[in-house]
Amino acid sequence: MKLSFIRSTKDFIAIERDIVNTNPAFNRISKDKELLTDEDLEAEQLEAEAAGAERYVMFEGEQPAGILEFLMINPKDACTWLGLLVIRAECHGRGLGSRAMAWFDSRMRERGVRSHRLGVLTGNSPAHAFWRSQGAVQVKPAVLPDGKPILIYERAVQAQE
Repeated sequence: MKLSFIRSTKDFIAIERDIVNTNPAFNRISKDKELLTDEDLEAEQLEAEAAGAERYVMFEGEQPAGILEFLMINPKDACTWLGLLVIRAECHGRGLGSRAMAWFDSRMRERGVRSHRLGVLTGNSPAHAFWRSQGAVQVKPAVLPDGKPILIYERAVQAQE
């Protein structure tokens, strides 16, 4: 089924909430609570907008299936960063993450980006496995502003298949 990506706005907050709340374990390690509120998602959207990030809701057909957010140039290191990729839990294992990355890679190739960085919370074992399967290479450990430890990965933008 076709994937489409629509730029997220405050009109998508309820959809984003429904997506992220299918992943309570991720919410717990990233936000210290299992269920996020509309206010939590509104704050995330405002933070992304203030940073200049692009945030998209991913649809599989008509079904909201995920969220992808990236920042073209992080002022801290002048690198492109993938800030968030979350897939609705019931869609895990169906290749949507890989398909989302193919879409992302296509956008990055159009913009002349050769590689990007991403941070993975140290306690998020499934994410570490996913990113390694996508060719990401560990660069260094770091700590988020909220004190959570992460591993920074770098991943080459993949050539068109």
